[in-house]
Order: sequence, then structure tokens, then C-alpha cells
Amino acid sequence: MKIYQLIAVLATAVLMMTSCAVHDPFADNMEIGIVLPTVSWEQSSVTIKAGNYAGFKAMYYTSSENEIDHCAVWALSKRTDEAAATSRLTTSLSYTKTITTVDTVRRQEMATYPHSKAVWDGYEYVLADSFPTSKTMEPKSWSNPEQWDEAKFKEYYPPTFKEEFCAYLIKALTKDSTYYNDLRSIYINYDFTQEQFEALNAKYNVNFPTVTESGEKSDAWFTTDEIDHYYYVTVDNGVTTIHEIPTQEQAPSGVNVYQVYKSSPWLICRYSDDTGGKITNVRREYMPYWKELLEQIPFTAWIYNTAEKTYSVNFSRTYTLNPDFRVYDKATGKAGVTSDNKEISLN
Repeated sequence: MKIYQLIAVLATAVLMMTSCAVHDPFADNMEIGIVLPTVSWEQSSVTIKAGNYAGFKAMYYTSSENEIDHCAVWALSKRTDEAAATSRLTTSLSYTKTITTVDTVRRQEMATYPHSKAVWDGYEYVLADSFPTSKTMEPKSWSNPEQWDEAKFKEYYPPTFKEEFCAYLIKALTKDSTYYNDLRSIYINYDFTQEQFEALNAKYNVNFPTVTESGEKSDAWFTTDEIDHYYYVTVDNGVTTIHEIPTQEQAPSGVNVYQVYKSSPWLICRYSDDTGGKITNVRREYMPYWKELLEQIPFTAWIYNTAEKTYSVNFSRTYTLNPDFRVYDKATGKAGVTSDNKEISLN
């Protein structure tokens, strides 16, 4: 048992020695025995107009054997972009795509100060001064413009944003008939061309109406209360199948038979026990047609607010500084650094 204990102790010692070799936080930041200046400061504000100076009051001291060389302010600059777009071509399908990115712009020395500028107050050196901020870090915004600016969009939004935005809407609208009313509204109100309808009719071998007037399209997309034929339902391995039949007599014995009402050929309008009334769906075989038709709608049409006559995009870019104050020892060039730092927002 004593041999096992000795082996365990030796193994622990080797592990500790290895850990120190891999990462020694003290060796990473300072050399043993070096006395660094003790530093603190008070920042005048946490909100500064970009291009203005940020004031501060710094206090520092060191041992009598050491000499101060100079002081400096360093800062880490960060940029935060928030971009969003909202669908206006749909109502039941409420969709806003948002993206937030935070990037480190740079870490740099903002200003230096000779030690001679500091005043000894009997306890420590005091330096009241300021450091500059960059005018280029002014916030930017682009919100609900009346005129579309493609250059701004490309500057502010990721290159895949349009494609991803439209793909989400089209998938939701054509996956099933959850957003039936939105699909009908887009067909009636969006300005599809006759050529678009004709090209898809030829591709899918259908006789979809090629009318382009909203009133005519509304008439083309119709349902009635007139019984056209019938249907019954079977369930096989959890899969529900609707069987349409010309007459009730053609249904198998023992099944419930329901009405199918006369409607546009790409629709099935039927009675359902689930609702106790009519329900209308787009026939599944027509969904590829609708998917390709919707893919021809440009991004700007999806987000255009016809009531406000604006494009529903919102972008903001803001900058922040994470500064610290440093006091450098003359002999070693090492610096004491403040820990009581406050982030500055630039406006």
C-alpha cells in the first residue's frame, strides 16, 4: 500500500510540474521580483461623442527605488452591427430576420503623457487629462428608407442575407397550406407578368390562368358552395390519404364520404369534420409551381411597406472603447495597468 501511495505522490508532482510548464499566468504577465507601478483612475464619462476627448483623472505611485518613465491610454475598439428586415408581403406569416455581429476593430495606444505632467499630492501622483476618440467611429443607421439604396444594403448586410430571407418565406408558404391566405394575397396583389405564368405553365404542363389584373386574378382564385364531387379518407401506417371520387356510390363500404366543392383547379375545397365546415388547401402537386413563381419575387418586393411607402429594413452600427491607463517603469519598460476600467459608448 505504501508503494502505491508513493507512486501516486510522484505522479501528482509530475503533473503539477507539467501544468506549470504549459501555462503559468504569472510568468505570462510579469517577471518575478519586478515592482510595477500601482495605478487607478476615474473616467469622466461612459458616453462620448465620436471625435471628442474623453476625460479622466489617474492616480499612481511606485516604490522609492523605481522611476516612472511615462503614462499612456490604450483601448480596445469594438463594433456592433445590428441588421434586420421584415416581410410586408405576408400578414399571417410574420417574419423578421435579424443578425447581430460584434467585431474587434483594433487595440491601439490612444495617447501618451510624460510623467512630468503628473502632480504629487503628498500620497500619489495625479494626472488629470484626456484622450482622443475617432470621428470615424460615429454611429450609423439606416431605417425604413423611402428610396432603396443597394450600395448601402451591400455595405451593411451580409452577402447571403437576401437569399436566406426569401428562402425562409418561400419554404414556409409552399410547405403546406398553413399560410393559404398569404399565398392567395400574393397571387392577387403582386404584379406577376403574363410571361412568367406562361413559362411555368409550359414547364409544369398546367393551364394556370395568365391574367395579370388583380380583379381577374381574384376571380380566378375562387371557391363555391356547389358540390363538385366527393372524397373519403384512409389512414395507413399513420399516413392520411384523401381519395377523391366522382360519386358517393364509388366509395368503399364502411367509410365516411364528404363533399368536395367546386373551386379553382389548383385548390381542393372540402367539408371537414375537424372544423365542422369547409377547408381549402392548395393541391400538393401545384406547390412546385408556386415555389418557382414565388422565387421570381425580388427581395425588395418582399419587404416593401405599401402603406408607409418605405422599405422595412433597420440597420445600426455602434462603437465602444474598452480603455485602460498604463504607467511604465523606466528601468524595465513594464507597465502597471488599471483594472477599474469602464466601457465607453461612442455616439
